[in-house]
Amino acid sequence: MCLESENDESESESVMGNQKNTTMGNSDDEIEKTGWSSRLFASIDSLGDGNLAQASGDTSSQSIFLQGDINQVSSPDREDFSMEQMSRTVKPRTNVNSDKNSTKKQEKLQKAALKAQTAELKKLEKEKQKWEKGKLALKSIVAEFDSKVVEQGSVGGHLLIRFAEKGLTYRITSNPIEKSIVWTMSVPEHILQLSPEGTEVRYVLLVYEAEEFCNLVINESLLDHVSRVQNCYPSYTICYLTNKLMAYINKREKEQYKNPENDNAWRCPPIEEVLAKLTTHYSRVHHRHCRDEAELAEHIVGLTCSLATCQYRNKLTRLSVNANGSLIPKDSIDKNLIKKSPWLKALVAIPKVQPRFAVAIWKKYPTMKSLLRVYMDPSISVHEKEFLLEDLTTEGLLGGERRVGQICSKRVYRILMAQSGSIRTDDVEDGADFFRHQSS
Repeated sequence: MCLESENDESESESVMGNQKNTTMGNSDDEIEKTGWSSRLFASIDSLGDGNLAQASGDTSSQSIFLQGDINQVSSPDREDFSMEQMSRTVKPRTNVNSDKNSTKKQEKLQKAALKAQTAELKKLEKEKQKWEKGKLALKSIVAEFDSKVVEQGSVGGHLLIRFAEKGLTYRITSNPIEKSIVWTMSVPEHILQLSPEGTEVRYVLLVYEAEEFCNLVINESLLDHVSRVQNCYPSYTICYLTNKLMAYINKREKEQYKNPENDNAWRCPPIEEVLAKLTTHYSRVHHRHCRDEAELAEHIVGLTCSLATCQYRNKLTRLSVNANGSLIPKDSIDKNLIKKSPWLKALVAIPKVQPRFAVAIWKKYPTMKSLLRVYMDPSISVHEKEFLLEDLTTEGLLGGERRVGQICSKRVYRILMAQSGSIRTDDVEDGADFFRHQSS
């Protein structure tokens, strides 16, 4: 009886203990729930009724975050998992940053390359402009001396010294024709198309001492030598340059005069006759005599500079030759004004039209078109056109005003309105072209 009571008491105590544990667990859960609910209501009260949904979302996220923290602290496996998850979330951000940095670097590189390209284009454009104006011509020309030209003692020494002083480029080579000098232009490839003559200078210079040139004339081999040079350098201009030729001839003639009995004495070759044949029988064949080595070297240096710059000069026209200041008096007040105006140049090129008359016409009719418009007006008679300019006034040399006059007015009209260019100017002024046109 007593044993059963003790067993019953022990079983009852165990049951009571379990109930207490369950009630304790339930109470803990209820306390936790009440804590979360109190927080929830507190947040709701603080935010107000309008932000109820937002507060509920925040509390749910906070509860989830807290539960995750508790789970991470309670289990190491979950801690490792959370670290891996965080690393996975951090990696895309680092990749985005690296992509942005790489794109920025590429943009910087592209900008730098574009800037360098534009700078290079500007540099090439400036260089082209310099080449077009001929500013780099002297630096690009190269004189090729035959070795026997330099070996001629004092001639070679003077020549090399003058080239060094002028800063010109030269090369000592073995040319196809002995004692010759030819020139080439060292032009860059991107500028080569701008050079009208290319890298070839069509000029060959032959340098001879007086005795050597006389021997060519005496042996009657000079003309054959010219033909051989022309075959080697077709379409080239050829020039024979001699040193002390006339002094050598005078010296030998004096020796002959002092010893007239000597049959083996030297006789003067027909220099003038042969040089005349070079002028009359050949095209682009010249000759030049120099008094000494210094003049010879100076001539070659000047020729080199001219050959370098001649292809970049403005081509001469009939108007530029006849009216580029050659017909304007040196003491003319309007000389500079006439040189700047093609219309004034054309007026001055008309015979017997003084510069001050041309300026007076230019002030009334500033262009040729304005004057021709009046001359070609069918409503105006020819007589009125001929005397159109007679009343234009100009300042006289001693002050006062002076009219252009009938003669100058008629001359300008008949020259500008001439129908045939083969008639002489004086005949046109006399009206020959006008009357012939009327008769036809």
